[in-house]
Amino acid sequence: MTHAPVRATIVGAGGLGGPIALSLGAAGIELTIFDHDLVELSNLHRQIQFTAVDLGHPKATRLAGLVVSRGGKARGVVAKWRTPSELDGELAEYVAESDLIVDGSDDPETKFAVAGWAVANGRQYVIAAALRYGGNVMAGVPGVACYRCLFEEPADVPSCAEAGVLGPVVGAIGGAAAAIALGIVRGQRGLAGALLAFDDLRSVAEPRILKFAPRPGCPACMRAPISPLATPLRIAEGEPS
Repeated sequence: MTHAPVRATIVGAGGLGGPIALSLGAAGIELTIFDHDLVELSNLHRQIQFTAVDLGHPKATRLAGLVVSRGGKARGVVAKWRTPSELDGELAEYVAESDLIVDGSDDPETKFAVAGWAVANGRQYVIAAALRYGGNVMAGVPGVACYRCLFEEPADVPSCAEAGVLGPVVGAIGGAAAAIALGIVRGQRGLAGALLAFDDLRSVAEPRILKFAPRPGCPACMRAPISPLATPLRIAEGEPS
């Protein structure tokens, strides 16, 4: 019996997206990689998937090419996600068949757009972030508390370019995100609806695992096809209670 291939969309081809894509590609997952940036010299110390020969080229296509050169299947799309409506419009064809969405971008608005689209369309997703000496990874599946239950609105936080990030940190966070993503597509849901917080990888390697309940009134969960929000049982008029 032939099984359909697992397909994943990765948003961001930089410090986090690189190790995520290489790991998932090596595991046989077919990838679509989104990024709008070009490779710059300042990227090379932490985005180890690129070298000097990649300078000036789109990150998405260069990373996809590297995955393919190692035996995987991937395509790069030079575009940026900012709102869920973009995913329902011109970019929809790239994500329509994805079983999993993984965000490794450096932009809170993009993370909310990715998580919002995944929840609204009943998809599994992983959101990863890194800054300075630590970061976090959240895993989501239909029917559990979502990214917006915890982070209600995009925060005004500095980017990696503004605040800096230690090179090995993105490798560690990206590796954790890839491992969690692989677990999810294989049916392991123990970390679904949880946030793994890596406070300072210079001193503590183990993350804090934060489990949280769905937030009443969460606008993302209210639009979800499988919502974790409790719905009061309505008894029709005239029916016995």
